[in-house]
Amino acid sequence: MIDRATLAIGRAAAWVFLAAVAVTVWEVTARYLFGAPTRWAHETTTTLCAVGFALGGAYAFVRNEHIRITVLVDRLPARGRAACEVIALVVGVIYLAGLFHAALGQAIEAVWRFEAGSWAPELTAGPPNWPLPAIVRTGLAVGAFLFLLVVAQRLVRRR
Repeated sequence: MIDRATLAIGRAAAWVFLAAVAVTVWEVTARYLFGAPTRWAHETTTTLCAVGFALGGAYAFVRNEHIRITVLVDRLPARGRAACEVIALVVGVIYLAGLFHAALGQAIEAVWRFEAGSWAPELTAGPPNWPLPAIVRTGLAVGAFLFLLVVAQRLVRRR
């Protein structure tokens, strides 16, 4: 169930890269064709790509398409490779748990803000004052949690 959800989320998140391309095309067109550059395109593109990459890690892991450096591990006997796999999964769980903990704290701080009695998530510094920092921090927390679930599930299956 976690794998299916991760694959669905990954496929949906891939669309943010198409949106980033569309924003970039708009910026280039506006800047060079009309002489009217935008103030929001760079930050928006960065936000979209950050969220896409944060959610894409677990997707790549589920599909076994993540980057591995196996030059040493491939030379080991089967038991050695299996031991290295378990060690890598344990280290991954520890790392991702720490990343999730830190990202969740930052996401809550960026999203759960109130000023003068109204909700005021962390915004970009200049116009158009969108809540892009809050979106990036939330995307990283969700991505880290999803990746943590996938790696922990793989570790449980190995035992």
